Amino acid sequence: MAQLIDYNVSVPAVVTDQVAIEVPQTPNKVILSQLGIFVLPQYALNNRVQLVATFGGEGTSEIPRFLFRVFRDNQEIYYIQQPFESGFEHFGIATFQVIDINVSAGAHAYTFYVENLEPGSTGRIIGPMNVSAAVFAV
Repeated sequence: MAQLIDYNVSVPAVVTDQVAIEVPQTPNKVILSQLGIFVLPQYALNNRVQLVATFGGEGTSEIPRFLFRVFRDNQEIYYIQQPFESGFEHFGIATFQVIDINVSAGAHAYTFYVENLEPGSTGRIIGPMNVSAAVFAV
């Protein structure tokens, strides 16, 4: 049975329209959230870090295609694309889960970035924004 050994959350924005973070065109990107976890040495060989993230966004022109990137320390471990319309239904939510397996012992920082892959389009993150991290020994 899995045992919870660490947990952390980052909640920069709790509701829609609480923030207005313009999403830059790739290759530029902006940090949306950061949080840290700690893996005890005795669990370094058999653990799972479960990250769950939710970001609310909107397209402001054309149909931007947001690329969300997740880094552990300085290494990219996950990415996902999500388009946001700019017309009738221009609000949207991107929710995703990341499982990081057998993370080494010690403190680790997880950073969530976003960039826009679609030339000529614009969009922004407007909230909500929340990220949680749970470390399980298995």
